[in-house]
Amino acid sequence: MDSPTPTARQIKVAIATGDGVTVTEHFGYATRFQIWNFADGTPHLLETRTNRPACGADRREARREPMDESVELVADCSAVIVARIGECGVNRLTALGILAFETEDAVDTAVRELAESGLLRRSVTS
Repeated sequence: MDSPTPTARQIKVAIATGDGVTVTEHFGYATRFQIWNFADGTPHLLETRTNRPACGADRREARREPMDESVELVADCSAVIVARIGECGVNRLTALGILAFETEDAVDTAVRELAESGLLRRSVTS
């Protein structure tokens, strides 16, 4: 009987994109994040996660702090790439060891530049 193949380690990055083509979303207003795996040297899309935006949320209906929900949605990632992010979001992500990058580039450009930068490998090994 063969033993299961161990799952390769993943280095996940969340990208806030409204159209799937360009990094368009502010972290607090993002309705979805593409999750990319950067572990094997050739980044590839794993999934898209739907988010309830933290900014503008009706706090009377929320049982929890909306920003906590957004942060928890990407808590398994090493980094987020967004069009903009405020101090509150940066502080919460940094506390979890998650890097935050701002850009309004195309998703494929942002992915390529982050992969080539080596920043993820350094942050994972630190």
